[in-house]
Amino acid sequence: MKKIILTILFLLIFSLKSNADVTPQYLSSVGHFGIGIAQNEKNIKIYENPNISSKIKAHIIWNEKGDLWCKNTKMQCEAKDIFLGFAPSNNIALFSVEDENDNWIYVCYNQRYGLFGWIKKSEYTKYLSWSEFLISYGKKYGMYLFRDVPKEYKRLYASPDNQSACVDSFFLATHIEPWLMRGNWILVKVENYDDKQKTGWLRFRSDDGRFFGFVNLK
Repeated sequence: MKKIILTILFLLIFSLKSNADVTPQYLSSVGHFGIGIAQNEKNIKIYENPNISSKIKAHIIWNEKGDLWCKNTKMQCEAKDIFLGFAPSNNIALFSVEDENDNWIYVCYNQRYGLFGWIKKSEYTKYLSWSEFLISYGKKYGMYLFRDVPKEYKRLYASPDNQSACVDSFFLATHIEPWLMRGNWILVKVENYDDKQKTGWLRFRSDDGRFFGFVNLK
């Protein structure tokens, strides 16, 4: 009976998530993470080179309802392909970043097909490293793990090291609050499905840079 109740609870929580704004839900749903994120507002031109005179590869426009228009391109205009995270009602649209300099950001503007181009920095477009993004946005919105994360990544450690003592583990986190990021680890407070709070270091990223979760942008 206990297993049945846990299964129903699990399905209920994630059915509610599926109706939220588009954020990655599976490890396989994100093709590129890069070095950080570019946050943008509603009207972005993607250039072939870091020069406004170069070819515009895509002109992407959206509104707070989540409607999308893609100009100067033949690619399908779907949020799940374009953005690393998308919460239009909160005015958040995130591209993964491959590189950046003083004036330009090199982004992946299509996660499915691995398409890249340059965005010019402005007051409406800014770059954040993963550490800056996960801590600042994570404290505001909370975080979650992707659905297919193995149970060995649901363990909390005494320090940011696999060889340190495992102080706790959890089955289904309803809320994760980050406090500090160090390398591939984040010091977090986890609220489990049974409302118990647990604290420790969580391995949140693999050695090759793939994340096991994301900020809950809804």
